[in-house]
Amino acid sequence: MDEMEKEMKLCFIEEGKQLLEEAEQCFLDLEGDRESIPTLEKLFRIAHNIKGTSRAVGFSQVAEFTHEFENLLLQLKEGRRHVTQPCIDIMLACNDAVKVMIESLAQNLDAQFDNSELIERLKTYMATPDNAEEAPVEVATEHGLSDDVTPRAEQFAEIPLSLVRPAADVQELASLTPPTPPKAAAQNTTAAAIHDESIRVSLQRLEKLSDYIGELVILQTVLDQHSSELASPLLVRTVSQLGKLSKEIQDISLSLRMIPLKQTFAKLQRIVRDTGRALGKEIDLTIDGDQTEVDKTVLENLSDPLVHIVRNAIDHGLETTDERLSAGKDRAGKVWIRAFHKGNSLVIEVQDDGKGIDPGRLREKAIAKGLVRADAQMTRDECMLLLFKNGFSTKDQVSEISGRGVGLDVVKTNVEKMGGQIQLESQLGSGSVFRIVLPLTLAIVEGLICEVRDERFVVPLSSVREIVRTKVGDVHAGAGGGCTINLRGKVLPVFDLAAFLSLKKEGAETENTQPVILVAASRNGEFGVIIDEIVRQQQIVIKKLGQELAGKRGIVGSAILGDGKQALIIDLNDLVDNRKRTHGQLSA
Repeated sequence: MDEMEKEMKLCFIEEGKQLLEEAEQCFLDLEGDRESIPTLEKLFRIAHNIKGTSRAVGFSQVAEFTHEFENLLLQLKEGRRHVTQPCIDIMLACNDAVKVMIESLAQNLDAQFDNSELIERLKTYMATPDNAEEAPVEVATEHGLSDDVTPRAEQFAEIPLSLVRPAADVQELASLTPPTPPKAAAQNTTAAAIHDESIRVSLQRLEKLSDYIGELVILQTVLDQHSSELASPLLVRTVSQLGKLSKEIQDISLSLRMIPLKQTFAKLQRIVRDTGRALGKEIDLTIDGDQTEVDKTVLENLSDPLVHIVRNAIDHGLETTDERLSAGKDRAGKVWIRAFHKGNSLVIEVQDDGKGIDPGRLREKAIAKGLVRADAQMTRDECMLLLFKNGFSTKDQVSEISGRGVGLDVVKTNVEKMGGQIQLESQLGSGSVFRIVLPLTLAIVEGLICEVRDERFVVPLSSVREIVRTKVGDVHAGAGGGCTINLRGKVLPVFDLAAFLSLKKEGAETENTQPVILVAASRNGEFGVIIDEIVRQQQIVIKKLGQELAGKRGIVGSAILGDGKQALIIDLNDLVDNRKRTHGQLSA
């Protein structure tokens, strides 16, 4: 196989993956509108495109299977057969088979397949009469087919071989689309113009660009820090303008990595459908915010946690139909999947209107499994956190869907690796909400450079709600042994960052009579953290931790400051929550 042939095959594989994602969404759309002619036409074009292009690049098995699949789509498109639930099932099975072939070919261009069983099932289904009422011939005729409903050859011409030329010919590739009826030409002109402006760039190049932008931000920080030493007003203005330009370049580079959640949510739509059918539960799914964009690195690590949460919502959260009717609820359970931006964070929620979570039952299960002592005193929140323990499950029997006790533990681990947190709210009889809160990007953040005992640390600005300058007497000893502060009539617990980090005073250092309190918030409410001083605010390039600090609670990365020294990046929520669990309330 020469390089040109290999490049053509790889080009088809990338194109095929995108087409299959579009096809799966079409199948799911058909469940809501089974008479949608545009959806059927789109499916037919996708199948025809895959068939023609795969044959042209030498993937004959893909072409032969897709040809059989295309025959079924043609029957539906012409109105000779109606879209029924069994029909959607077999189409999804065919789509999955093509997906497996393309993914296998991505690993091995010489991979071979045996789809004879599914092809036989497909042929048997097509030979079975459609008992549903036949669609009027006028529908098919209206969409450009002849009165005998036989398709005209020119409508379904093979895709030109030029479609699979090397990806370098971007403009030429973008202009090649399957034939469309004349009346749709005006509509497609705009879409083609937009597509002409798109270009596929390898992720490796984007990663390198992000690294260089990070180094640029560090150098810009050095310039800003020393700009006061410059004697020339022209140089000072130039440094300031360079800072603005660097910020624009940074914003553009980060936006290149941002991807809509639509594809991930479409996958979840399929999960909801298949899990609901496997469990015999009717489900109404509502998706909101699928156009919300997120960093590609975050998105790749987000897929598995969301699958676990959605399956749990259907399996554990939603009642059976009989149980729902007995409780006075609609027979179909409701699931909502939402995504939105909040400050510098991405928030994704999975909510159900099921039976909710009983903290007492969780405690009993944990005791039975030996995860908790029988005499342990636990709060409601501590009981809820048992769901995220490794080996914990409320299921007595292991099934293909759940019961192994690893799902939510994996979710918590993956979310925390991304610098995020997972929250849970539940009410008995009304349902539950699982909430994932993640940074929008894992590369560059706005940070506060804080000084504690002559050491400097970075606190992400997004985690700070307020900065309070205090004086002697503002911080009081609390009833539980900790410290508190009265902030505009609201009493907040206060923690000392120096004590958390085991930092001691050197020599005869005088007491700071006006410490600064950073007010942050967790799911348990607001709290304050005492530091000595805020040095400045600046953009921070997050660097990975070394092996000696990897996994240490409360520390999420490191940064290089303007003077070239390193500083640890502190997660206040994680630090305080971890110390509360292990040491209780610490005094200031």
